[in-house]
Amino acid sequence: MLRQAVSIIALVMLSAGFAPVDDIPKGARWELTALGVTTEDRLTDLRNLADRRPVILAIVGTGGISRRQLSSRLDGQARLRCCQCPNYPDCDPRKNTHDTGQARVILDLTRALGIRVKLLYYQPADSYTAIAKAFAEAGRHADIVITFQSYWGDVGSIIDSIAQAQNALIISPYVEHSGQPTSTCPQGHAAKPWGEGIPHFITTVPLARKGAGHLTSSSNRGPQDSEMVNFIVPSYYASGPGGTCPSAAVAAAVAAWVYSVSARRPRPTEVVRLLRETVALDAGVLTSLPEFGEEEIDRLEAEIAAKLKTRKLDAAGVVNLYRIYQHVAVGAE
Repeated sequence: MLRQAVSIIALVMLSAGFAPVDDIPKGARWELTALGVTTEDRLTDLRNLADRRPVILAIVGTGGISRRQLSSRLDGQARLRCCQCPNYPDCDPRKNTHDTGQARVILDLTRALGIRVKLLYYQPADSYTAIAKAFAEAGRHADIVITFQSYWGDVGSIIDSIAQAQNALIISPYVEHSGQPTSTCPQGHAAKPWGEGIPHFITTVPLARKGAGHLTSSSNRGPQDSEMVNFIVPSYYASGPGGTCPSAAVAAAVAAWVYSVSARRPRPTEVVRLLRETVALDAGVLTSLPEFGEEEIDRLEAEIAAKLKTRKLDAAGVVNLYRIYQHVAVGAE
């Protein structure tokens, strides 16, 4: 059983201070509530444990991450380092890129939770070989590696790099593309609950604030279609059920909390098992948010059941950080 363990993508939080509770952005506040952190006392419980170790997260992506755009979130508690980019060492795109937005989601949550993080960013050249090397490098340095990109085609070298990065938890949003079977992208080789796939590689979809309880629909593209959803993760910023990227950012922050409270660095498979064992469909938590009522909860429950029946969903519920806290700190109830 995992006890007091956490770590995530290549974000290492390095300061001692907490963000003031009244300074938490509304998006992070909404996501914490949906994750079961429904009161200030619960948030304090999580923050009190989170300073045991810093966490390193890494994002492998395209477009860059802007230090300038994130400057208000970078202090003693959170640091950003560009490890690879086309114009290295001048890596700042100086605009609000896609990956900058996802980094903002991670930093808002980790700051609210009192986690010290270092965020590493890798922007490889547009070749499968360069991308594979970036995953290998990120996996050597980070607790958690996140990618918001989908790579299609002859991606064997990328899959091999991800598989060999056994000391890092790899997180990606669920992806689909133009009817192509997902066996032709790395996400199609992520963990399966029956033992297939890369056990330290997981995919996520959002329980979106704007989704009315709907989940991303998973297409059936025949026997070569190998991808499934591992975890449903609340997201304030997801544009709807199909806006999967922010769910991976939230999942990274949840995983980072697990690493931050650990007396030793947990194995990625331990973190995956903990996430799986603590999911919940907690109507009391969800209906405390104005976007969810009985109708939305019923719809969510039905869609979870349908995905389980077709083997398109791993964990039968929504990621719940406070249940993780209970499991880690005081034992499973």
